[in-house]
Amino acid sequence: MVERRQEPQEIVVIDGTAVLFRAYYGAPDAEAPDGTPIGAVLGTSRTLVELMGRARTTHVIIVFDAGQRTFRNDIDAAYKANRVAPPPDLVPQFDLVQEMVQALGFRTLCVPGFEADDLMATVARRAAEQGWGTWLVSPDKDLFQLIDDGPPAIRAFHWHTRTVVDAAGVVERLGVAPPLAVDFFALVGDSSDNVQGVRGVGAKAASALVNAFGDLEAIYTNLDAVPLLEVRGAKSLRDKLEAQRETAELALRLVTLDHDVAIAVDEPLGAWSAWPGPVPTADAFFARLGVHAPLRAMQGIHDRRGSG
Repeated sequence: MVERRQEPQEIVVIDGTAVLFRAYYGAPDAEAPDGTPIGAVLGTSRTLVELMGRARTTHVIIVFDAGQRTFRNDIDAAYKANRVAPPPDLVPQFDLVQEMVQALGFRTLCVPGFEADDLMATVARRAAEQGWGTWLVSPDKDLFQLIDDGPPAIRAFHWHTRTVVDAAGVVERLGVAPPLAVDFFALVGDSSDNVQGVRGVGAKAASALVNAFGDLEAIYTNLDAVPLLEVRGAKSLRDKLEAQRETAELALRLVTLDHDVAIAVDEPLGAWSAWPGPVPTADAFFARLGVHAPLRAMQGIHDRRGSG
């Protein structure tokens, strides 16, 4: 995605929280003149400069988690209960990174009760309805359920590995097509989010079930045919599925992204997401950080586009 000229009518949606976390663990520590930790914020700015410098991206939205608790915790109190609290020196950078990207001129979305992935799903749906393709810049495999070759297309891009994921890429990774990725995840679970899934059902069995019958409801409608599948352990799969139906259905609710989040955007996404370059207050913001290099780099990218 970042090494080619952007096609017309595409919006790039960046998971700012994911970029911030990766920057925190990969960037050197740094402090603002007042002692506030800013290493992850600066690392995030470097990633954005790289992305914007490599692509001819003109429409960008950066989304953020609004906190650790979401509507999924109301569905299942154990959801992400395995996650530890963020490091103390990262906490003040959550708000600071949003200030930073806004100073650089980017539109942001952050809605209490929802994850960045839900916002990406909502933007992708709205964009498609308005005739715009979407690049989802994130390493999160949950986004595979949104992938669509279009037109308009919805594709994922992992900035760290420079990996593009289209519909064929989802099939290659999961063994199922994008619309059935949620059913695959409901069966195998997700240990990183503490989503259990069906114990004893691995990736090969899950893809065989989904490809043979379809979505989770169809799998349970056809339980008696499960032992006939040509997959290792097929005879015992039926009993595992039957005994853990509630677990599978709960997992499906947890892994399904909400594509209808109420976001405060009334105008068409194409117009709203257009990147105007750094805002007039950006100089004062970066003066607070004691670092102007990200601002100069992003302003240079914007100016070169204007002259090109």
